[in-house]
Amino acid sequence: MQTSRFASPDVATRYPLKVVGELEWRRVDGGHLGTIALPPLAPDDIVVPSLAFDGTDHGHRFELAVGATRVALDPIMAPACRAPMATSPFKSHIDYFSSDIVCRDAELSVFVTGNTAPERYLLAVSIRPRVLEPNAGHCITPRLCVAPLSQLTAPRAIRRRICSPACIAMVTHHLGTATSLATTVADCTHEATGIYGVWPLAIRSAARAGVIGAVEAIDSLDTIAPFLMRDLPVVASIRFERGGLEGSPLERTHGHLVVVTGLDQSVVHVNDPAAKDAAEVPRTYRRDQFAAAWLRERGAAYLFAERKQ
Repeated sequence: MQTSRFASPDVATRYPLKVVGELEWRRVDGGHLGTIALPPLAPDDIVVPSLAFDGTDHGHRFELAVGATRVALDPIMAPACRAPMATSPFKSHIDYFSSDIVCRDAELSVFVTGNTAPERYLLAVSIRPRVLEPNAGHCITPRLCVAPLSQLTAPRAIRRRICSPACIAMVTHHLGTATSLATTVADCTHEATGIYGVWPLAIRSAARAGVIGAVEAIDSLDTIAPFLMRDLPVVASIRFERGGLEGSPLERTHGHLVVVTGLDQSVVHVNDPAAKDAAEVPRTYRRDQFAAAWLRERGAAYLFAERKQ
């Protein structure tokens, strides 16, 4: 697996992982376009693109193309792709792509609305197998003191469905922005489906609060150690069957998000918003079980840059 990152210089210095450089933007009708040639893709690879920028002036849309065939992700505050799409070897899953075949000449493009190209931004593109053997890693970090928030404090109609905005609210609060859960829920609402866990909307919500971040697909717990060492909590997208994560407030889940606050030798410290109240949100999970729940399938993480001082 691999991830390529592009960012404006001020954001690059605040992001704990290596940034390739800046993306070359070119003016097109309605906005600006950037393109990235992808390495060879294998069957059942996923491609996870992410874009965040300061302010609220821009929307964006990702497309993955091979020759004349292409497929797009759901646009984020931008027009949908208007041209018809031919049958593609890729599938769109709202917030990531998957590949059905071996492909050696795929290209990813990102269209950004607005009269000017983004000045402060972070673009990440991760490629990994959908399913792989998780790596629990060896790094140990301090445990961050992230104020707990239970999603069950929200109205009954949505309280079981808003783990992603609850995690974003905890992260932005920890990084110095008082963002209410209600505001974050509104930011994260995917109008087309009524769901709250669409990854790009979570990243956009954090950016609106002044916290630039990215969705990345990772394969090892050690990847997040540099973030925790710099007082940056990490949001993990987990899934597990009954008995797969001892001590969880959920018996099983096909998609849930938690805030990782620290790594110890045999355990992972998290804030789990599914707990019944704030006092029970801080949890400790077995490191091997948590790695499996998070990294075996997709391995999606919300990762954040330090706030600009």
